[in-house]
Amino acid sequence: MINYSFIIPHKNTPELLQKCLDSIPRRGDVQIIVVDDNSDADKVEFSNFPGLDDSSVEVYLTKEGEGAGYARNVGLGHAIGKWIVFADADDFFNPSIGSALDEFVD
Repeated sequence: MINYSFIIPHKNTPELLQKCLDSIPRRGDVQIIVVDDNSDADKVEFSNFPGLDDSSVEVYLTKEGEGAGYARNVGLGHAIGKWIVFADADDFFNPSIGSALDEFVD
């Protein structure tokens, strides 16, 4: 059962996105969704996009360039968690996030 779907819109900040992804616990009840909102090829190396090589991360590349809200809505279309957690690509979570997820699951 997926309890938490983390949805992260992204544009042109792959280093910060990787830091965000690294701060999310990998566990069986967590789904991680990244939606790239038409990043520039000169700023993002798509063959080495953060999360592509991580089986815990679903990456969706959009070409619409409609902004973070649009990217979040794309992510919502793929979310299956009981709870939705929105983060921006330049956010990161405190290491205590795992215990907080356990505490508030119900």
